[in-house]
Amino acid sequence: MKLTRAGAIYIALTLFLGFAAVNTGNNLLYLMVSALLGFMAISGLMGQRNLKGLKVTILPGADIFAKLPARIDIQVENPRAYLPAFLIEISIAGQSRLFPLLPPGEGQRLSLSAVLPSRGHHKLTNIWVKSRFPINFFIRSSKLPDTDNILVYPQPQAVIAPEGSQQIKRNQQIAVQQPGQDGELRNIDNYFFSDPLKDIHWKHTARHDEFKVKRYQRLSAPSITLKLDDFNGSVEDQISQCTFMIDHLLRINHAVGLKLGKQLIAPQTGNKHRNTLLKELALYGDN
Repeated sequence: MKLTRAGAIYIALTLFLGFAAVNTGNNLLYLMVSALLGFMAISGLMGQRNLKGLKVTILPGADIFAKLPARIDIQVENPRAYLPAFLIEISIAGQSRLFPLLPPGEGQRLSLSAVLPSRGHHKLTNIWVKSRFPINFFIRSSKLPDTDNILVYPQPQAVIAPEGSQQIKRNQQIAVQQPGQDGELRNIDNYFFSDPLKDIHWKHTARHDEFKVKRYQRLSAPSITLKLDDFNGSVEDQISQCTFMIDHLLRINHAVGLKLGKQLIAPQTGNKHRNTLLKELALYGDN
């Protein structure tokens, strides 16, 4: 529990009136002090009851990249049968969202942005549920457990691979239906930083909290195998550049494979394969 500035002023005023009542023996001052103390006690009990029984669930987004803002959904449920919850604030790593009102038996989901510093497995820590209800005298809070491990993909680093360079080895054409930039509309998906702005679907975007883009079909694409040695810089730079290239190539119809040391992942397409490749890069070098 944390005392706010308004609470400090309230306590100071109560103490002042208390000393005045003792020195003067004025019964009216005694009554005023008693009323102030009683109001403080009731507000404290109400604030404690306001947080009791709430269920908080942290739901990380599907794609989380190191050093980039990631969407974290927060689900707060009030299982109480009669009492609503007021001014519930959830704080994660310094970022917070406020739930003004949670009716009894209902829940609400909001999202915030969090930035994780590096690739690999991480946990969201310093998760607090707080409330200033009913009067902004005290901030009552409770620390929640850390989340389970969250897989964080490497930070993408833009890189250009010239056509015909040694950075990309083209193997063969595959005749399978896969995403592309032309052909029939396949589906509407979430926007990613490498998507061209012309593919944004503005009508769907207007109905959601994030940008939506159009995905198309294409019937054939080259097969590409990437290696870390194809890229320049430190190992972390190579991993970041490879991450960017994997995502970029998969989005423009290429079947992409990956060679990490003796491990070879054959070229394929699709979101599941993309996640497999990015997971290998995220955990590369971990013991």
